[in-house]
Amino acid sequence: MILLGVSGGGAGAALATPAWLSGGWTAAVAAVAAAMTGVFADEARTALVAHRQQRYAAAALGRELATRTQRVRDAVDPISLGVHPAALRRDARRGAGRVPVFVERDRFDDVVRRIRQGGFVLIVGDSTAGKSRLAYEAMRVAVPDFVLLQARPSDDLQALSSNASAARRCVVWFDEFDQFLRAGGITLEMVKAMLVDPERHVVLLASMRSKEYDRYSARQRDVTDAATWRAGREVLLHAGEPVELDRLWSPQEVGRAREADQDPRLKAAAQASGRFGIAEVLAAGPELLNDWMHAWQTGEHPRGAALVAAAVDCRRMGLHRPVGTSLLVPLHEVYLSARGGAVLRPEPLEDALAWATAPVQGASSLLLPDQRGYLAFDYLIDLPGLSAIPESSWEVLLAAVAPEDAFDVGWAAVDLMRPSVALEAFDAARRHGVPDADYAHAIALGNAGQPLPAVHLLRQLHQQRDALLGPDHPDTLAARHDIARYLAEAGQLSEAVALLDRLACDRQRVLGPRHTATLVTRSSKARFLREGGDAPQALRLFRELLPDMTAVLGPDHVDVLLARQELGRTLGHTGRTSDALAYITEVLEDQERILGTAHPHTLSTRFELALLVARSGDLREAIRQLQAILGDQERILGLHSRTLSTRHQLGRLLAQTGEPERALEALSEVLRDQERFHGPTHPRTLATRYDQFLVAHRTQGPQATAAMLAALQDDCRRALGSTHPLTRTVTTAAAAT
Repeated sequence: MILLGVSGGGAGAALATPAWLSGGWTAAVAAVAAAMTGVFADEARTALVAHRQQRYAAAALGRELATRTQRVRDAVDPISLGVHPAALRRDARRGAGRVPVFVERDRFDDVVRRIRQGGFVLIVGDSTAGKSRLAYEAMRVAVPDFVLLQARPSDDLQALSSNASAARRCVVWFDEFDQFLRAGGITLEMVKAMLVDPERHVVLLASMRSKEYDRYSARQRDVTDAATWRAGREVLLHAGEPVELDRLWSPQEVGRAREADQDPRLKAAAQASGRFGIAEVLAAGPELLNDWMHAWQTGEHPRGAALVAAAVDCRRMGLHRPVGTSLLVPLHEVYLSARGGAVLRPEPLEDALAWATAPVQGASSLLLPDQRGYLAFDYLIDLPGLSAIPESSWEVLLAAVAPEDAFDVGWAAVDLMRPSVALEAFDAARRHGVPDADYAHAIALGNAGQPLPAVHLLRQLHQQRDALLGPDHPDTLAARHDIARYLAEAGQLSEAVALLDRLACDRQRVLGPRHTATLVTRSSKARFLREGGDAPQALRLFRELLPDMTAVLGPDHVDVLLARQELGRTLGHTGRTSDALAYITEVLEDQERILGTAHPHTLSTRFELALLVARSGDLREAIRQLQAILGDQERILGLHSRTLSTRHQLGRLLAQTGEPERALEALSEVLRDQERFHGPTHPRTLATRYDQFLVAHRTQGPQATAAMLAALQDDCRRALGSTHPLTRTVTTAAAAT
């Protein structure tokens, strides 16, 4: 964790009085010194009070942990550890246990072995894949006599680390481990402190949803190595290779479930194993989803469905704690109104909450009640093809959350490409001193179309990191990468490439040639070379990079798929359109297989494919493809930068097919949304204004559009600078008219 602030040396400097000062100046400095002494005495007292409170909190946590601590063999309630309950058995003679007989998973022996070895054991898989149940059963076999310490995200994690470090044989249980990686969360130093003593046998046993785990490998594509992201990634890397658990069970696992004669629920779940995972069916996930979808109908439970939708989107927006009715009630009105409001004849709020929290067959419920509020069942938030989060939901949430939560909301907004939301969220966190929020705010500023102000802030942060951490620290190197990135966004591509040349050498020296950060630097350099007009050199670099990246990450890794997409784009920039079409088609097939058809990266590749079709000369087919993509983007992404890009390209292609009136209408509509989404001076907004001018110039003539071009030229100079490629293009057009 990086702490940026004033060093403690300021006190000594203020109190030192140089001997050569005159009497008057000496008296003045003495007065200042006395005042400063009082200030620092007050600060010292404040620090002592804070330290005392921290010790009291640690002691209180220790007492609470003592009540939560038990031997592994005595942990007989797996539901309290996060295992999803199953549907109740209807066979009264055999009881109605909420947890079915355990079916041994294929990775069971491997998990038992890892737990016995000690260290950090991480199990990754989809919601309701059976991660927690596997961890629970393996733990009871591997180390039944160990102390079990259940961690909670609300714990003082430093105190938790100290308590775990004092135990000789201990399992620390982390359910939904991503909740521990947020700002101010668990650090690599805490993990090492718990595991460092070879005379002790400590196991950190954690489970994590695949979607959250993947964010720590894919996120660097858009936001690079911001410090909180890096801190979480370092913790996960310390776990080594995770145990990956598939949602769909293997034939061997299904066979063992069918043989479980003593529990008919397992046999019934095995019958559905072709479409669903057995653990998924046992937790009633598909049935809950069906109830939610059906509840929107008039006279059913539309208010309850809206409450569930609001709670689901709270988690998608980065708020993973229970939500109280003070937020959930105003938020759900957004969803209820969108479906028809009063026309649906919504039920009273009390009835809606009762329906949403009622367990299905005694298993999970759509909303999980808690003394602090309601939490959406995690099965729902990973469903493919969920509708885009309404813009008003972001507004309601940001107005209600605490600064620490705003930081997490900001990262969710970055992941979902909501730059203005991320900027507002990080600014709120930064103003309240949330760690690393200043860096995240600089990144968000660049993503929101203000690359030069972002470069200015990042250079300051780089200097602070250089002084605090040293020039070779990964965070210092990451700041240099981000400076280059936003220089390129500002059109200063040659300077960005020169910076990346030096950075690639330093990262290779410090981190190694196959480190992911080194590979990302090489990828960025190739991309900037292409954007600067040197597509052949960029193509050569991408071809050199891909084998190294594939060897390190594997062929199915998202970064490898994206690098392949970039290579295909670069082929198109060299004029080899048919080769690029064939290559991008292969990438799309792999992305649909690995990521799914609704993944944003898959949609982006379809967009690139349509542009190549247009470049090949088949404008009508390209328009057809873009219209199909736009329908999927609007359903999945909503108002989004990629949706706006598709609409922009449709407008351009309509102009090329001889439909200037339709083109002008399309570009005018997308411009209005871009000004609202990106802001009036974002490079994408200004680029749409330029294309709008080109179409208007042809249909209305130079005199009618002269004022339009002059205003655009002024805005480009003011927002982007005179050297930006768009500014130069607009200036050239103005000189020619």
